[in-house]
Parts: sequence; C-alpha cells; structure tokens
Amino acid sequence: MKVSIYGAGRVGISVAFSLLHYGIVDELVIVDIDKNRAEGEALDLLHASAVFKYCNIYAGKPEDTKDSDFIIITAGRAQRPGETRLELLADNVRIIKEISENIVRYSKDSLVINITNPVDVLTYFIWKFSGLHSSKVFGTGTTLDTARLRALLAKHLDISPASIHAYVIGEHGDSEFIPLSNAMVGGVPLTDFCEKCEKKAGDTIPCISFEKIANEVKTAAYKIIEKKGATNLAIGAVTAKLIDSIWKNERRVWTPSV
Repeated sequence: MKVSIYGAGRVGISVAFSLLHYGIVDELVIVDIDKNRAEGEALDLLHASAVFKYCNIYAGKPEDTKDSDFIIITAGRAQRPGETRLELLADNVRIIKEISENIVRYSKDSLVINITNPVDVLTYFIWKFSGLHSSKVFGTGTTLDTARLRALLAKHLDISPASIHAYVIGEHGDSEFIPLSNAMVGGVPLTDFCEKCEKKAGDTIPCISFEKIANEVKTAAYKIIEKKGATNLAIGAVTAKLIDSIWKNERRVWTPSV
C-alpha cells in the first residue's frame, strides 16, 4: 500500500508512525511546504521502521504522490488555545484548495481522507475543489470523538473499550451529539449495565453522569491544546486504524465526514 501525507506537523507524523505500527504500508510519502521539516521527519520515521515492517519512506513533492492508494491531508494552521475549529476555516480553505488541485493533477484515483480542521466543512470543499466522486473523499469526522467517548467510558467502568459500542455523531466540534441511550456495553444497554454492575462485592459503581461524560468528550481538544499545544496521538492512531479497516475491507461501522 502507498500512502501520501500532506503535512509534516504533529498530526501528519502521528498518522505516519501509527501506519508503521500497524505494518500495512509499503511506501510512505511526506509532503510539506517546509522541505527540511519533511526530510527530517521522513528520516526519523525511516529509522523507526527498523523495528516494524520494512517501508520505503521519503519526503516528496506533490508529483511523488502518483499511484497512492490513500492521500491523507493534515496540512493547515493548527487550533490555538480557546479557538474553535470553525475559526480555522478562512486560513485553511486556501491551503486545501491548492492540495485539492494537486490531487486532481497527480493522484485522482486515490482515496482521500481529510483531517485538517474544520474537518467537516473542509472535506466538503475538497470534494468541490477536486471534482472527485463523493465516495473518494471523506474526513475523519467524529471518529476521534467516538474514540474519546469509548476511552472515557472504559476508564469509568474499568472495562475494555472493545466491549463498548457508543458513538459520537454530527459535527466534529461544539455541536456534536452523543446518543448515549443507544450505547451498549457487552450487548447490554449502558444505562442498564451501570445500574447492575458492581466494582467489587458490595460496592456499586457510582452512577455515571452522562452530561459530564459528554462534556468531557466535547471539551477534550481544548483541554489537551491548553496543556500540550496540540492534539495528535489519538487522531493519528484513529486515522491509521480507519485506513487499515478500509484496506482490509473489515466492514466496520465508522463515523466519518462524507
């Protein structure tokens, strides 16, 4: 599999590293306006590949993305502390337009996955700018939010996230929605599970504050950005797993922007 990533920032490199970890990529191209940054990250990733499956990793130009199976877009201005994702639109739409034109020119047969925020709106613009079929362009949507929700529920319930089926839908942003009434834990409705589950003999788990959980998911990015400057590890892992799932035709249910 060949994957090309536009953007050598934290998110782009987190996606690249996670792809190496999954061992599904054979050729990885890093494209960035800062050539030195792209070359440095590519070299660092190449060294990391020694403990994973071999992968041909290099910094390239848009024309090097030809014949990519996936194009991943992470380029753009990052969200600042206290800033909403929608406030990034004016700056990032210009970057997205140029990348979309390069996709049409060099890699129009690739599947395009957008991560750049505001992800839902920019995914629409990529589709419009590129003229590609809608089935070829989508964004990560609320896949990260869904992962955050499952991680928080798993921590509270002391159970594997793999046993939790709960989703965040709508915008990847402040208007996202969590239908907790449809959430399941091991096939049992979450509300029923919480009522019956016991942490240890005689000590019932305190009732989950669904409102608190929903707020923690919604504000997670703001908290992380305030403390470390950016979110990158989780979205990198989620995107790599999304690619892995598509490539292997796992027929899993995801919540992307379409």
